[in-house]
Amino acid sequence: MSGDRTRTREAGTDDVTEFDVDLSADETDSAPAADADSDGLRERVGGRAKQLFSPRAFLVALLLSVVGLVVTSTLIPLLPGAGLPGVFLAAFLFGLASERRRYLETAVAGGAAVGASALLDFAVVAALGGIGVPLAAVAGGVGAVVGAVGNYFGRDLRDGLTRDI
Repeated sequence: MSGDRTRTREAGTDDVTEFDVDLSADETDSAPAADADSDGLRERVGGRAKQLFSPRAFLVALLLSVVGLVVTSTLIPLLPGAGLPGVFLAAFLFGLASERRRYLETAVAGGAAVGASALLDFAVVAALGGIGVPLAAVAGGVGAVVGAVGNYFGRDLRDGLTRDI
């Protein structure tokens, strides 16, 4: 069955089948119709992109990740990778507080924070040894995984706390 609204003729009337179509536009108005279609497509694509990746949520996750990384790195200064528990805790709190799934934002924020931190921590070694890019890539990958896992556990706890028994 089609989704068109139709009304069939009744016996004894001259009423013709009626469709829900706007035929009032002239051929000269076809350009605005094309713009309206492209605007509708842009709105749909923009809406879908905002559902997949929210810049505002990313900035909040990045700020939390950087704060968590700095705090735990300050508390445990000599241990390499000491900022990872801070990134995990920041992503956990972000997942606990957010209503929607934001795995991509927390993964990118955690990866960026840990990758930049590793590059800055080992700046001399990275510059002289030429291992800066691989070091930042590995640290960023680890930070992305830690951020996504932290967000997952935060969302899981939120789901458990808000679910009806």
